[in-house]
Amino acid sequence: MSKISPFIYFILLTTASFTFGSEPIIDSLLPRGGQKGTDQIILIKGKRLADTTRFLFYKPGLSVTDIQQTNGKEVGVTFKIAPNAPLGQHEVRLCTDKGISNLVTFWVGPFENLKEVEPNSSFATAQPIPLNFTVNGICLNEDVDFFEINATKGERISAEIEAIRLSGPLFDPFLAILNDKRFEIATNDDSELLLQDSTLSILAPYDGVYRIEVRDSSYKGGKAFHYRLHVGTFPRPLVAFPAGSQSGVAREFKFLGDPTGDFVKNITIPSTSDSLFAYHHQENDLFSPSPNLLRITHYPSVEEREPNNLMKEATITKLTLPLAFDGVIEEEGDMDYFRFSAKKGDRFYIRAHARSIASPLDPVLNLYHENGKSIRGNDDADKGPDSLITQTFPKDGEYILRIRDHLGRGSPRHVYRIETDRITAKISGLIPKFGNRDSQSRQMIPVPQGGKVATVLSLNRKNFSGAIELIAGNLPPKVFMTAPHTPNNLNTVTLLFEASPDAPKSATLSNVRLIHKNENKEKEISGEFNHQVELVYGPPNNQCYYDSSFHRLPVAVVDPVPFAVKLHPPKTPIVQGGSMNLKVEIFRDANFTEDITVKILARPTGLGARSSIKIKGTQSSGFYPLTANGNAETGRWKIAVQGEAKGQGGGSLLAASDFIELDIEEPYVQGKLNMSAIQKGNKGTVTCILSILRPFSGKGQIELKGLPPLTTCPPLSFDGNTSLVSFPIEVSEKAQPGITKNLFCFAKIPFQNSMIVQTVGQGGQIRIDHPPPKAKTTSRTPIKESTSQTKTKAISRLEQLRAKATSPAN
Repeated sequence: MSKISPFIYFILLTTASFTFGSEPIIDSLLPRGGQKGTDQIILIKGKRLADTTRFLFYKPGLSVTDIQQTNGKEVGVTFKIAPNAPLGQHEVRLCTDKGISNLVTFWVGPFENLKEVEPNSSFATAQPIPLNFTVNGICLNEDVDFFEINATKGERISAEIEAIRLSGPLFDPFLAILNDKRFEIATNDDSELLLQDSTLSILAPYDGVYRIEVRDSSYKGGKAFHYRLHVGTFPRPLVAFPAGSQSGVAREFKFLGDPTGDFVKNITIPSTSDSLFAYHHQENDLFSPSPNLLRITHYPSVEEREPNNLMKEATITKLTLPLAFDGVIEEEGDMDYFRFSAKKGDRFYIRAHARSIASPLDPVLNLYHENGKSIRGNDDADKGPDSLITQTFPKDGEYILRIRDHLGRGSPRHVYRIETDRITAKISGLIPKFGNRDSQSRQMIPVPQGGKVATVLSLNRKNFSGAIELIAGNLPPKVFMTAPHTPNNLNTVTLLFEASPDAPKSATLSNVRLIHKNENKEKEISGEFNHQVELVYGPPNNQCYYDSSFHRLPVAVVDPVPFAVKLHPPKTPIVQGGSMNLKVEIFRDANFTEDITVKILARPTGLGARSSIKIKGTQSSGFYPLTANGNAETGRWKIAVQGEAKGQGGGSLLAASDFIELDIEEPYVQGKLNMSAIQKGNKGTVTCILSILRPFSGKGQIELKGLPPLTTCPPLSFDGNTSLVSFPIEVSEKAQPGITKNLFCFAKIPFQNSMIVQTVGQGGQIRIDHPPPKAKTTSRTPIKESTSQTKTKAISRLEQLRAKATSPAN
């Protein structure tokens, strides 16, 4: 692919309605979790679930041993949960022969499942349960669930709930441990460890009966308010110090917050590219259901050395960035200082992790020169309480970093970890949201056997500019992906997937890599696909409360679709300031006769288009108008179209066309329209000065557009030597007087037995005038001669003397 002819792919989306099936939708999956090392029977409800054939799991440890098909709205499944399956959230998609479902979650826990049994909505009717079990329950509106346990004095009682994390409605749970007289021993609404979810752990003060209370903190509820309550004697540390370590390194971590006391554990941080390690503490074969998260870095850590709450007492390291700094704001008013070295021009993100590692600390960061002069500070960042400083260091030397709590609070659990990551070039790609608050639709690729399907990928370049190539790995057998070369000035690209006619029906989670290489191909910048799934919305403004990010794209081979789409290559290039119509042809099965709406999803910079066109069910083709503005980048671009058809009961079937090439070129001609004034009922001319920018042979045609009503002008011909065109204008007597602006011309330039259409002379004006008024003729009435003698008026003696005095004779 040459540098002169960069490529991009943009999509035309077509929509139709017919009676074929399409992608499945999961509305519910119950129970919401199971115990590791067991088989769990699951009931899935939703839409278009018939012919469920396989499942996609994002993490290891889950598999399917049995699928019991009932109807299109329900399917029974047996999940086999491996003994070494990771505890916590697992992500699942269901596949049918028609498509891939939305993503749902399934939770793996350490304990056997129990089902909540009503009535248990009062203290007196509490449901008895054994310790070290998980209750799968539901909280209805204004519902309160009680569970009865027995414990011996000094025994640890731990309760932990998964509610908002089950990815349903905004379920903000409240937990309480009550004694036998209904007094609260411990309560918890939100927690640093589990955010909106709750956790409690105490030592039983007596032998006997205790009750666990579960409800929504605002007494909300409903049929979708599911929860998983873990109750037992399992350990429940709340935070670890240090909060992370270098990958591949073994070191001691101190865990704080468990009611039996703090403890130390030697842990080897895995060598991985991940930034977090989920550690579930084990004690007497009992695991904490939710992990303590430990940060992973690829550079060493510096641990604070007290006293360091004054700048002159700062913990000193001779190491240079990147580094991590670990410490604790141990008491009210405490603050910690670190002195480190950096080099001129180094650019770093300096981030304080506290809430992200389950610490109650609300960190404030400040950066200083070695002499104590302030550089900058930060309190909250990235819509959370943790802090971030972005810094380019001005010179070689030492610098000082301070951290404190925003409100001056402190405790042994106010742990922090400050990480310094070099600001480097990064690439990522994502599929744009299909609708507002919709992070799931169109985030999967159902490829029809023998057909094609496409998706648009938005590209995010950070701290670099340059072209990007895309590669897909781990695709289903006999599925291939093609993506055009994407030059620096383009931020969208479309991936085209194709399955052979004999491709077996299968599904995988594909790895899409984005790669940039410099001109010498010595340095490579790589990134990956990113999908942030927003799982829980709530007030205010329907914001996201819980989400998860994934880096693999689900791709499946599905049944052939009942239509095909062809985009015909244009016979001419489109020029800057020009326009053209692309022919879109639909090849339908006999029973596919619905209207098709054609829409553009993405297009190259400077190329405009209407929002949609409609191809009626009685038609087999349509034309999509395109325009190129004056700044459209010249070159050769790959384009394609995609057809979308609504399936029975909703959903979509997709089919994409092959790529075609569209050339964008410089204009052939420029023009300037001179202002003209013509009277109503008269004829006149509008002149256009032409500048021929590129030679062409043959006769072209130019037509004046934008004239006012009741004004006519015929098209004229011109050639490569024409420098002036005079348009004859005829104005009706009934035309409205006034100035009409924004006249322009359509110029058609001959090109290989076709015509290139471009616009010239924008901004011309014409004035329609009233004709001048006609001259007025004055008619005089003839004076009749009097037949009688005119009588002379008598004058006074004084008038006679005045007349005599003024007489010339005197």
